[in-house]
Amino acid sequence: MIKSIVYKSNTGHTKQYAEMLSEVLKVPAYDLKEAKSNLKKNDEIVFLGWVCATKIQGLSKVKKYNVKCIGAVGAYPTEKNYIESLRQANKLNVELFYLRGGLNFNKLTGLKKKVIQLVGNMMEKENKAENQEMIKLFKDGANYVSDENLKPILKYINDNL
Repeated sequence: MIKSIVYKSNTGHTKQYAEMLSEVLKVPAYDLKEAKSNLKKNDEIVFLGWVCATKIQGLSKVKKYNVKCIGAVGAYPTEKNYIESLRQANKLNVELFYLRGGLNFNKLTGLKKKVIQLVGNMMEKENKAENQEMIKLFKDGANYVSDENLKPILKYINDNL
């Protein structure tokens, strides 16, 4: 039985998803730091982490728990190939779900903010039709967090755990 949702959030989208899952599943949601003092080794958890360059942040710190499934939260649109690349890059052997989060420039700092602005500027100069959504995202930011995005992970949890 799932004991908790554990998450690693950067700009708040992952935390939003963790709190939404927590409410539906009636289990607490803990930031990674809080989890240390509230959970025991091998407790069953759902882990949510934000994605940076195909790496799910915080994943290495939850290995002591019994991770039943993982939600990777990122800004990119959901694509099957992207999910598979996340699975391979993070060497996962548990169910992986991609939850589109968003981009909040007000909470980004330093190098991360500069890199995103640089990528956005490069895309804007290329001005390819297939990149218009990402150009807008990198320019204005966005929040794609929704109940709809949680449906696949909730179905998996309800059917299998």
